[in-house]
This record gives sequence, structure tokens and C-alpha cells, in this order.
Amino acid sequence: MWRVMICDDEEEVRAAVRAQLERFSAETGERFSVREVHSGEALLAQFSADTDIVFLDIKMEGITGMDAARKLRTDGRDVCIIFITTMTQYAMEGYQVHAYGFLKKPLRYAQFRLQMLDAIRHLAPRREEAIPLRTGGEVWSISLAELIYLEVMDHDLRFVRTSAPLVCHATMSDMGEALRGKGFFRCHKSYTVSLRHVAWIGGASVRMSNGDELPVSKHRRREFLEAFAAYAGGGIL
Repeated sequence: MWRVMICDDEEEVRAAVRAQLERFSAETGERFSVREVHSGEALLAQFSADTDIVFLDIKMEGITGMDAARKLRTDGRDVCIIFITTMTQYAMEGYQVHAYGFLKKPLRYAQFRLQMLDAIRHLAPRREEAIPLRTGGEVWSISLAELIYLEVMDHDLRFVRTSAPLVCHATMSDMGEALRGKGFFRCHKSYTVSLRHVAWIGGASVRMSNGDELPVSKHRRREFLEAFAAYAGGGIL
């Protein structure tokens, strides 16, 4: 399931996007979880790191769509931004914030469908995967989209998720192969982080989407920055 936010100050435009998403879903079988907001302020306040696509109006009162997009990128948010606008002169500015595309008002389904097919192809590597985790005699299925980071705790690993954390008897090396190529990076001997959930990178630390600040080893920082840049640009490690 793809997580979508629609941000437009016109209710009829939000309804039109939702209707076209429903039509696209019926045609392709793709499933969407959709939230609607009416302002840039609401988008930034309610945005979550697991959001895949944002349909964003450029011209709104208060925080404009372009300003909201800049803030998302400044915070390191990895999301597919599709602008909805009558103002095609903003196209060049939009690409400066790595917008994935533009839809012109009034919306036309043929254009919408092509844009969505491209977006789904772009997002395909992050399609929800899960890994098995055995703990306390039970086997759990851990969604990689919900996994924020892993922490070494003596001879155990703590899996910090968007839901409750889990602890199991394992080593970071045990998880290396399971997480390879799935957007994770070991930034410190005690921490492996999901690049999708990185919110901010400082000189010697990284802040995750849940607010936790973790250390980044000095000798791994350059490789970490390169890995994050590749991931944010659409590549997967």
C-alpha cells in the first residue's frame, strides 16, 4: 500500500485527486492510504516519514507549496512530490526541490495516469518488504518501512520501529544480509539506520524520524553522507 498526502486549499481539487486515485487503483490494483490537508502548515505538521507521494498545490496562503517542499527537502524527507498547479512558470523552481512531476489544473485523467505510472515505477524499490525476527520463542514479521533503526544492546539487538520496539538475541552481522540493498546503513558500530527515516544529519550525529539522535562514527561519516545522497536521489544501496 502506498501512503499519499493531498495538500490543496481547494476542496474540489482534493476531491478530484482522490477520485482519480480511486480510478487508478481500480484499473491497476495499486492500493493507497490517503490523507488530505488544506495548507502548507498542516502538511508540515502532519507529515510522517512513511509518506510515499505528496500531491502539492503551489499557490496557497501562508506557507506556499514551494516553501513546504523546500522545508521537506531541508529536513531530508524522501518523498515523491507532484505539484498541482495552473502556474507552469514554476516548473524550473520545482525541479530545484526535486519535484517528481507536475499536474496542470484542471486535472485530466490521462495525464494523471501517466504521472502515477512513472511514480510507481520510481517508488517500486521501496515497496513494503518484511523480514522474519525470532524473539522469545515467537516469530515476528518486521516491516522494513516501519523499521527506524537497529541498536546493539550487549548480545541483543533492539529494533526501533514506528510501533513498539522489539528486542531479540542477534548480532548486527546477522542482519547485514537481510538488510543489504534495502536502504539501511551502519553509521556506528552500535547503530544501523534506515535512510528513509533520516530527518537530519549533523557533524557527528543523525536525527531519526522519531526524534532519536544517534552517533555517526567519524570514519563512517563521509560514506554515510554519500549513501544518504544516493538514496535520496532515487538510488538504493
